[in-house]
Amino acid sequence: MDQENKAMVGQLGEGNRVPAPVGEGLGIRSGAENVKSPTTLNVRSLSIGLGIFIVTLLPRLYVLFFVTDPQNPGLGWYGDTFHHWQIAYLSKEIGFHQGFLRLWDFKGLEYFWGLLHPLLLVTLFTVTGSVNIIIPRLVSSVGAAVCLALLFFLLRRYFNRHVALAGILLAAFNPVGIFSDSVGMQEPLGLAMLFLGLLLWPRSPFWVGVLWALAGMVRAEYWLFSSGLIVVAMFSKEKVDRLLLGLGWGLPSLVYMKYLLDYTGNPIYPIYWNFLGNAAGAWMEEAALNPERMWAQGIARVVLVVAALAAAWLVWKRPKFYLLLLLGLGNIIFLGLMWGFSSYIHGFIPRFIYDRLLVVPYMYLGIFLALGLLEWLPRLPPARATRLWLGVGWVTVLAVLGLSQLAWPPLLGYYQPLTEVWSQEKQMAQEIAEVYPGGAIAIPQDRPGLVYALVEYHGLTAQHLQGEMFDPFYYFTGDPFADWGTSWTVVQNWLTKNDIRLLVFYENNGNYAKMVEREPESFRYLRTVNRGTIQVYEVIGP
Repeated sequence: MDQENKAMVGQLGEGNRVPAPVGEGLGIRSGAENVKSPTTLNVRSLSIGLGIFIVTLLPRLYVLFFVTDPQNPGLGWYGDTFHHWQIAYLSKEIGFHQGFLRLWDFKGLEYFWGLLHPLLLVTLFTVTGSVNIIIPRLVSSVGAAVCLALLFFLLRRYFNRHVALAGILLAAFNPVGIFSDSVGMQEPLGLAMLFLGLLLWPRSPFWVGVLWALAGMVRAEYWLFSSGLIVVAMFSKEKVDRLLLGLGWGLPSLVYMKYLLDYTGNPIYPIYWNFLGNAAGAWMEEAALNPERMWAQGIARVVLVVAALAAAWLVWKRPKFYLLLLLGLGNIIFLGLMWGFSSYIHGFIPRFIYDRLLVVPYMYLGIFLALGLLEWLPRLPPARATRLWLGVGWVTVLAVLGLSQLAWPPLLGYYQPLTEVWSQEKQMAQEIAEVYPGGAIAIPQDRPGLVYALVEYHGLTAQHLQGEMFDPFYYFTGDPFADWGTSWTVVQNWLTKNDIRLLVFYENNGNYAKMVEREPESFRYLRTVNRGTIQVYEVIGP
């Protein structure tokens, strides 16, 4: 320091120093002062991120390996985990040999979920040489831990370290989050990309756009959320290259839409069927709106209004942190619309309050609580009460965290009875394997758990399995038995071409029941499985 500057400092004296903002010594600063550049990759940041990653991953791994059966994410509740596994496995073994990134499924929903998650699973199946269900469960657990590490840096950037720590604690140790993150679904993968994009904002607009576009390839809702983020980001007050942002999101999205158009005929296939199937009710039974559903619908509408008003305020004011909070509010608004004003409410059951669909809303409720108690409350006058308010805030946060653990008994109360469902599926696979004569098996289209058990425990491969949606009955127009002579020839060709030696079908499958009745010389009854609901016949000669 030169002499002139030293003299100026001396003239200021101890009593003339500019006072620090209220709470600065406690890590509390005003929102404008606290906004930093995106976190840089230095040793300290990497160490903090790695520490958060490990601390948040451990409880998820504990639930995966010690609380639940590692082989059963929850068939009967999280059976979709087996469905995701099936799409990845069949795509690897069959689909990718039929065309570039051609997904494959026995249930006909291979493009409903999105491309990125099955592509990641296929890669891991190939690298590890294993197709065990633990792999997707590890992917979701690791993805969730990455999300929470990214969220810590986002909260610290926009608010203060108290909010960051409290927000992470409430999210990381929420029983619903821990359990849901361990089951093997795809949401943590998409959310990690959304959060990473927010962390790179606004310094790297092109890569922000790319990450948000990739998130849209994980789940249809994330396609909508990323689209909304792109739109509001275009009107950001921050200096950002909007052209690069648009190109980063638009180019991958257009490629994805062309990909969907080529394979499905619909460039927005996941969004279209999510709306038609769930919101419009094409897949929903018109169940009565009992008191539970009416309560859920009313609460969803109230929450929707509150979230929409908060989102409108953020868009109007556009504070530095508005994109981060809009992501959570957008998720809440989406669920409010689905449960408050669509046919989706007909499928509502009390278990949904412990479901993965509410993980992000619960995460953001924790963030809002942390903001109120540890960012805004300590700013109340007088300044000397800052430490007191901060203490009150932390006591409340820890109390809420403790109370949240009361969710474990009902949550596990939903999971544990379903272990019997998985035991039955394994038993069915065992009974089928006992009479398996070689060749291929035609199986029901909606039993991915059975497919997994046959592959993992009994050594069958995709080449040994054929879904009923691929049989001729699925493509016949009219009554196939009206001209059975012609239809039977087509079915015989199908059986021979695919070397199908075993039929496994529901007893109420009229087509198969009529077929074996009309052609008794071609089929031999072997046994009934799954508590009398599924018939097993051997094909003894077309």
